[in-house]
Amino acid sequence: MTIRNKIAAGTLACAIGSTTFLVSVPANASDAGAFIGGVFATKLLGNMRRNTEAQEQQAQAATYAAQRPVASAPAQSSPQARIKQLDKLAAGGYISPAEYKQKKKAILDSM
Repeated sequence: MTIRNKIAAGTLACAIGSTTFLVSVPANASDAGAFIGGVFATKLLGNMRRNTEAQEQQAQAATYAAQRPVASAPAQSSPQARIKQLDKLAAGGYISPAEYKQKKKAILDSM
């Protein structure tokens, strides 16, 4: 069936159905208002539901972000701990004796 035939058949069905409906039950303006109000209420409630879901998702994201630990700068260790770490590096051969002396002097000078 072509589009023109479908439109004509639909129009004819509406015309026959509406005349039958109008003869048996008169249409009131309040019925039309109730229908439009129902459509409007359905649309409004759907929008409200979507807005509520979006707000809940934002609240969950904010709560998650607030609970996440924030990486901070490492605390400055004591000079004794820094020298002990320097001793371990020297003993493991990771730094030369000259570097050891230089770093140790820098640690002691910072006190």
